[in-house]
Amino acid sequence: MIIDFTISNFRSIKDEQTFSLYAENVGSYLTENVCYPANDKIGVLKSAGIYGANASGKSNLLRAFQELSLLVSNSSDLKEYDAIAHEPFLLSEDTKSRPTFFEIEFILFGLRYKYTVSFTRKLIEQESLIFYPSSQPATIFKRVKNDTWDTIKFGSLYKGGKKRFPLFVNNLYLSKAGNSADAPKMIRDVYNYFRNKLSYIATNEHLFEWEDFFINSELKEKISKLLFSVDTGISKVSIIAKTLNDIELPDDIPEDISTAVLGYDIAFSHSTDSGNAVSFDIEKESEGTQKLFRLAPWFLFALDNGGVIVIDELDSSMHPFMAELIIKLFNDPRVNKGNAQLIFSTHNINLMSPELLRRDQIWFTEKNDGATTCYSLDDFDKKKVKPQSPFNLWYAEGRFGAVPAIDYEGVVALFEHKEQHDAQKAQ
Repeated sequence: MIIDFTISNFRSIKDEQTFSLYAENVGSYLTENVCYPANDKIGVLKSAGIYGANASGKSNLLRAFQELSLLVSNSSDLKEYDAIAHEPFLLSEDTKSRPTFFEIEFILFGLRYKYTVSFTRKLIEQESLIFYPSSQPATIFKRVKNDTWDTIKFGSLYKGGKKRFPLFVNNLYLSKAGNSADAPKMIRDVYNYFRNKLSYIATNEHLFEWEDFFINSELKEKISKLLFSVDTGISKVSIIAKTLNDIELPDDIPEDISTAVLGYDIAFSHSTDSGNAVSFDIEKESEGTQKLFRLAPWFLFALDNGGVIVIDELDSSMHPFMAELIIKLFNDPRVNKGNAQLIFSTHNINLMSPELLRRDQIWFTEKNDGATTCYSLDDFDKKKVKPQSPFNLWYAEGRFGAVPAIDYEGVVALFEHKEQHDAQKAQ
């Protein structure tokens, strides 16, 4: 589980910003939204929502999770002199060539870790991983700007396999070591956490290949029951394998080729008024049903097995009740047995409800001089913003900032100017 994530010089994020899922003051309200993955020592939030005006940096904050995951997963594949995906803040000459900085603190298998990396387009400038076997941190490895692969420093508790691996200056040590079977299990576990347990889903993204998820009959059955339970009218989801037998072919095609699976089609069964069933393909379902169907494998798998789901515009194309359902499932300890986390952006202020989210689960983004800042509702005066205050109404009133500044008279003037222009043209 992620405790916090600090970012600087990435896209619209110029100065250091920290997005935190640490429940500092658990209190007595919505305590079920907090879990304790490190032996009851640290309270971590199961979900968090980010609000802000269009172009305020919500998506960039979420994309930082993806950038870090891809960097760890793919860095070991970079050849010498290959470019690193470096997207600095471009509205200042000072930042264009400076490194991007990520620092993420998380809990894995009951242990607390902190991974730090800074990089430019050509160079990993620093990289380190520490963990907390006790209240005091212990170094796993530390790499500074002038280190080569054979001068990286290792901690005394980093044991159990080969530690030193040849790498180029554009390769992450975590990526090289974590992708090696003879490395210590500890480093492989951390590498696989970023590679397999941190999932980013962009707005309206094609989310998965059918065969990756629906060969799992138990998951398919769960999704069928879910869609039926939320009043979509769908009684069953069927997976239909496509083979060459479905196409008219010459008789001499070998049987092992003609029966090979080419892909899968999805069929949704609906009951008729006579009690029979009619199958629709996915294009005939509503956009909201399609979105829920495509999200379902991700969040159902995470709820059972743990992991972090990062979703840009959770409620896009969906009824607000469906988005609320997903948030409730992640917050519900009866359902979220794998300590999964949901991090999402939204414009839906109805989700900003004191019955659904705690103050520390609600975040905002704003832009000042083109640079994104992020802050939590929990940062406001707790004597004024109480756990059961009407957050959504107050946000709509502009009390927390992070709303678009609309020049209505300026917009009206555009139309008035057009009318004047048309009148002059008519003369």
